[in-house]
Amino acid sequence: MQVESWIPIKEVLQEVLLLAPFEREDFFRESGLSDELKAEIKSLLAVEEKAEKFMSVTAGGFAKDFFTVNESAKDLLVGQTIGIYEIVAELGDGGMGAVYLAKRIDGKFEQKVAIKMLKREFNTKKIRRRFEIEKEILAKLHHPNIAVLIDAGTTGDGVPYLVMEFIEGIPIDKFCREKSLELKARLKLFNKVCEAVGYAHRNLIIHRDLKPSNIIVTENGEPKLLDFGISKLLDAEHSEDKHTVTILGAMTPEYASPEQIKGETVTTATDIYSLGVVLFNILTGAHPFETDAKTNGDSLRTTGRHAPRIPSSAAFYREKEIKNMSVEITSQTLLPFAASRLKGDLDNIILKALRTEPERRYKTVEQFATDIWRFLDGLPVLARRATVSYRAAKFYQRNKISVFAGMFIFLALVTGITAAIWQADVARKQANVALEMQRKSEIETEHAKAEEEKAKKITAYMSKIFSYAKSEWYAEGAKFKGETKVIEVMDELSDNIETDFAGQADIQAELHHKFADVFASAASREKNGVGKNERSRQYTAKALAHARRALELRRQFYGERHELVAKDMVYLYWFNDVEENNRAAYLMEAINMMRETNPQNLNLPYMLGDYTNRLLYPDDSETHKQYRNAVLPPTTENKYQLGERYLREMLPVFRLHYKEDNYTIFVAECQLAYTLAAQEKWTDFDEHYAVCKQGEEKLKGGNLAEGMRKSVESVERTLAEKNK
Repeated sequence: MQVESWIPIKEVLQEVLLLAPFEREDFFRESGLSDELKAEIKSLLAVEEKAEKFMSVTAGGFAKDFFTVNESAKDLLVGQTIGIYEIVAELGDGGMGAVYLAKRIDGKFEQKVAIKMLKREFNTKKIRRRFEIEKEILAKLHHPNIAVLIDAGTTGDGVPYLVMEFIEGIPIDKFCREKSLELKARLKLFNKVCEAVGYAHRNLIIHRDLKPSNIIVTENGEPKLLDFGISKLLDAEHSEDKHTVTILGAMTPEYASPEQIKGETVTTATDIYSLGVVLFNILTGAHPFETDAKTNGDSLRTTGRHAPRIPSSAAFYREKEIKNMSVEITSQTLLPFAASRLKGDLDNIILKALRTEPERRYKTVEQFATDIWRFLDGLPVLARRATVSYRAAKFYQRNKISVFAGMFIFLALVTGITAAIWQADVARKQANVALEMQRKSEIETEHAKAEEEKAKKITAYMSKIFSYAKSEWYAEGAKFKGETKVIEVMDELSDNIETDFAGQADIQAELHHKFADVFASAASREKNGVGKNERSRQYTAKALAHARRALELRRQFYGERHELVAKDMVYLYWFNDVEENNRAAYLMEAINMMRETNPQNLNLPYMLGDYTNRLLYPDDSETHKQYRNAVLPPTTENKYQLGERYLREMLPVFRLHYKEDNYTIFVAECQLAYTLAAQEKWTDFDEHYAVCKQGEEKLKGGNLAEGMRKSVESVERTLAEKNK
């Protein structure tokens, strides 16, 4: 072959090698190449049919047999300068590019980065365009679990490069093995990855190459999503031709979806499939399809044609394999949990993500992650048919809490229950007096019977608490001689929470939370009376102790980010148990956690309302500054813009729970009208101002009238100022 002939052959061969075998004939038919050139290229491709393991290497690796690559060139780059960075070492080498460790040398500050460079032999227009798209994708992504793009450019000889955040860590599968993570810890770690992928999807980006080596976990357990080199933007401006979508979407066959391998159009369901394979791997130590001694070509032919293995079955055989091994068992080989723990819900969750048909998988990554949280919370999962027996089994698992649900309702209504007990006690005393006063005995006895019957109906399920009110030798209340109060009973019962429910952190946490409510209510009632201030301080201290313990147990049982954790955080905030200089940041953290975990929780609008009041009506400039600076994510919005945004977030949640307008909704409508008037935004001002005025009219004469009057006045005062 003449040297002059090899140049065009090399350029065409680069493109053909990136195509699947079944696409190459279409390429030749539409290429316009001469018959002689086609024959030469096809003769080079014939090696594919003769080499048994052709598909076991990447397209770029196969191309090295045809292209002259100076391997020493990579070493020559070490010590070279690219922009303001000096290359320190090579981190990795892929088919078309390489990644280098570099350090910043402009003297402003120390920084390690990862520089991704295209190999010179692949520096073609088409592949440079892929590099440009990767840069555009990374520039759109700002998430704590996605590696950050720092800079980009082109070397003096025209080779493009990207400067990335340098992540020190190990792949997620290796991290789980080396740290011997328990099942719940692995699932929570995986859900953080889902949050990052879901964020990318919301920004119209499909990753298309999700695999453990692209999910690096740092030493402190934070996953980082890497390598958006073959990602796809879901907008018309970045539509790609069929060949690019097909081949680059299937660069890692073991984790590729059936539609990628077939060369069909990919969607967000493609990433869901790959995530399913990753989850299968980190929970079982195996792959959904048998991959041992198989080439990538075998993997391509297997995916989508055969049903994946059941995760619990794969883990079971993995356990048998480990037990039969003659080598020493280490954290690298031993699974930290039995296969039986995967059976059922987790089997169904993973298999739903691995459906061959994209439409049968989870609709979104968020739905996938939600099902995992439902499993962790002991709730029925969406991936499993909701039969009566299945729901009954799930209910039984949670029955410990349900048994005490009535008790918690009672505690929430403690004021009314206390009154009922007091009335029953009065009735009994009146009955005794009636024995001495015959004239009144019949009336008082009937009254006592009626009140006692009422108390029995209300507290039928609260026999333990009522036993404190009895003075008989066998009753809990013997030591009190039947003269105890509910708050005293609560005080004694609260000391036994940890022992009565040992090892049940979820129940302990809920009980501590409810007792915090009870003592806070008691403290409020005990204020401003003879001898009562001291009792109020005692009850306040008990409320704080229970609230702190509730938060500690919630975190222990549910993890750091859960709606109940956010709820207990804000209770400590409302109890003034947060340092003054940290209150704004603390409340904002609780708000963001509640937004992430359950944006329809009724506590969220109250949390936002508290924050909004601090922004709009600060006690002093320092308070306003603290709450303005703590807003996340950081923003340039002023206090009225922020107030408007938070109020528009609050109102739909209030209406969801309260169904009809009440004082809370009326005040929020007034505040929204106030922020709109302050900004002179009149598009929907009249609508909100009308509801505000309606509230003033409806609550006129009641104990809430003064609050409504002040809310309306703030709007009207602002209107008057704007109309001057």
